[in-house]
Amino acid sequence: MNIQQIVTTLQTENISENCRLYFTRKKNNNSYVSYSPVIEEDVVQKLVNLIIQYLSTKKDLTVSVFSPVGCYDETIESCNISDIQNFKEVTESLSEDKVERDGIDTDSINKLNFYCFSVNYIFNGKEKNIKFFRRITKFKKLSSRGMFGQIKNNRFSKLETNMLGIDGDVDAIILGEEVAVLNHVALERIFSMKDQYIEKAETAIGKIKVAQRIENFEQFEEDCKNNGRITRILTKLLNEEDKLEHCFENFENVKKAINIFELDIEVKTQGNKEIIVYERKDQLMDMVRLIRDSYYRSIIGERPGVDDSI
Repeated sequence: MNIQQIVTTLQTENISENCRLYFTRKKNNNSYVSYSPVIEEDVVQKLVNLIIQYLSTKKDLTVSVFSPVGCYDETIESCNISDIQNFKEVTESLSEDKVERDGIDTDSINKLNFYCFSVNYIFNGKEKNIKFFRRITKFKKLSSRGMFGQIKNNRFSKLETNMLGIDGDVDAIILGEEVAVLNHVALERIFSMKDQYIEKAETAIGKIKVAQRIENFEQFEEDCKNNGRITRILTKLLNEEDKLEHCFENFENVKKAINIFELDIEVKTQGNKEIIVYERKDQLMDMVRLIRDSYYRSIIGERPGVDDSI
């Protein structure tokens, strides 16, 4: 995705006639409801200008493949819409037959999670669409326990309304099938990716189970699924499937890593093979590092190290 090209499009297109603004909240049943109010033209132009300013600071950043584990500073991540499990549910809530147009009541305003600024334009004779997603700046605490006010003609008066904050920053851009991620954590929260990571982690755990090298595996599985960092690592491991298929295959080297790094993990013999014993949660990261083959010795200095790369 070319960020500069998007900036140029926003600068040259007549945006006010070809855009929509959606405010969305996630419901308890993992579905989404979106509202699409009429936007005043001066508000549209102000928002467009803010987005242009923000994206102009990001156009030269390095682009890397999206990783569930996280991202490096000053980097834009890239992925496909197929990598986002809830993408369909979110975009369906923006469709003409689903979107709410009857206004937003006070309770709903405080429950909104993000907004989407959608722009249609023509490129090389073809109609295109860009969607800019941004988590909403909430004032819920102040609106529920305090008040908003304004000073006019030297008088302070209370504003009888709940407020939404729109700052022009962008967390994610969707153009066609491609997603540009400018805020890793925000993307995960907008599209509720926590459940997706747990589901992927379960698949990874199933492959680990086949090796039959971990005692107390059920507890290991449960603790993995309840640890957000671990579910992210296991999700990434699905893209490194070779490691899962062959984890613990060379068990002598597994024992060697445990000894070199003085890991608090017991090795015992069960039947005709050796296994490692899972006992408690503080062993999780070391266990996953063994599975991921993260422990190493440098070639020249033979220094031990751990590869926790993103």
